[in-house]
Amino acid sequence: MPQIDALRRFLLPALLVLLLAAWLGGGVTQDDTPIDEWLQLLALPLLAVAAVVLLAELPDDRYRRSGIAVALLIAAVPLLQLLPMAAAGWNLPPGRGGLAADLRQAGVDAFPMRWTLSPHATEGALWSLMPALAAFFAAMALEAGHRRRLVQAIVVLVLFNVAFAFFQTGLPQGSQLRLYQDFDAGFGGLLVNPNHQATACIIGMVLAVGLAVEARGRVERGETRPHMPWWYAGLAGCLLLMVPLSTARAGMPIAFASLALVLVLTGVLRPGRIGRSRRATALALALAVMAIVGVRVAIGWVAVDQAEELRHTMAVATVVAGERQAPLGSGVGSFVQVFEQSAPPALHLRRYVNHAHNEYAQWWLEAGWPGMLALAFALAVLALCGWRIASLRIRNGHAALAAGGFVAVCAVLAHSWADYPLRTITLMTTTAALAGLMLATLQDAQSREKSRRRIRHELARAARLAHEPESP
Repeated sequence: MPQIDALRRFLLPALLVLLLAAWLGGGVTQDDTPIDEWLQLLALPLLAVAAVVLLAELPDDRYRRSGIAVALLIAAVPLLQLLPMAAAGWNLPPGRGGLAADLRQAGVDAFPMRWTLSPHATEGALWSLMPALAAFFAAMALEAGHRRRLVQAIVVLVLFNVAFAFFQTGLPQGSQLRLYQDFDAGFGGLLVNPNHQATACIIGMVLAVGLAVEARGRVERGETRPHMPWWYAGLAGCLLLMVPLSTARAGMPIAFASLALVLVLTGVLRPGRIGRSRRATALALALAVMAIVGVRVAIGWVAVDQAEELRHTMAVATVVAGERQAPLGSGVGSFVQVFEQSAPPALHLRRYVNHAHNEYAQWWLEAGWPGMLALAFALAVLALCGWRIASLRIRNGHAALAAGGFVAVCAVLAHSWADYPLRTITLMTTTAALAGLMLATLQDAQSREKSRRRIRHELARAARLAHEPESP
């Protein structure tokens, strides 16, 4: 349909504008800022166009359909929590009995009962999902030729943020050119939390590896210059070296694991060739050394965190608070208020705790059992996609881009165990776009492999018929 084709061509420039805006203004960790509202409004037309395209040509593969179901389930959690409910259901979580008693003592006998304890915060959290949902559906509905452009654009955004971080760290304290005047953002660049810079560099690194493998296939077909794969490989190496500058202790272990995984999934390192190929053996040894270093760094990071920082304590306290709010959850977006009321004395700090520094613990507290079921379904779909990518025989082209997107999403989820990268609009929108891209490119790679298998089968059948003697 011409109208749908025109809408599909609109998706890439609109998505790039949204990503650029998200990187320029969505790097803060504070909820409900004026910039967030503008980003949500900017995402609405893109979300509408992507929905029209997907509804007009409803995906017939299980990967994209499962991805759509995951996105709708995640959005349904805060929607469900905004519904009114009876007093018996509202009082079901054990932590709400004391709250109701306090309200009665204060003279509040009647109040609107909803699943969430903070309807305003939950409504704000629902709106904050708009950029990510728009990016996810738009990336899934992109034309096949535009998907590589999207990956290249994300790598460019990561590189720009690294360059901006160098510029910011070179400025003296108190300079008017500093983006964040109230505190030192370190090597974060546009991201207020420098730990999230590590996540961004890892995303750029694995995407650059995927682009290098994809470019190698295009070189073999004569579609690009021979040096392009080496350019992408060099970018991947540079971004790996940028991770320690973020000072995120979890950064290097995740970076090493992500690099090893993307090299295997893209076919650069084939386990079956280790010992038979010098290049494969040398690469495997290098990855083994990096794995040993990564494990030692991770062990030291855990020891330092438990001894000197409060991340582990906050995560444990959040899990305990979540048990008192189960099965409903306190409400998506209500973490600050609920944690202040339920935190142990050791966490009564001068400054409020904005996040649990463990996304899974915070999601458990805020979303309860419905949120954990949605999370389990999302992880199951991701695992299924990873298994399918690993079983592909053709590892270049769309498969390489799918592998890069898959590892990038896994890296963000791994870092979410010790931080909250998905609580920033920048990384949430970028990760959502990569998830949608992964599902779309995986389907294309699978279709291409089935087509080649069918062609080989037909050629083999024709060859057998040609060699069979003609019947008299």
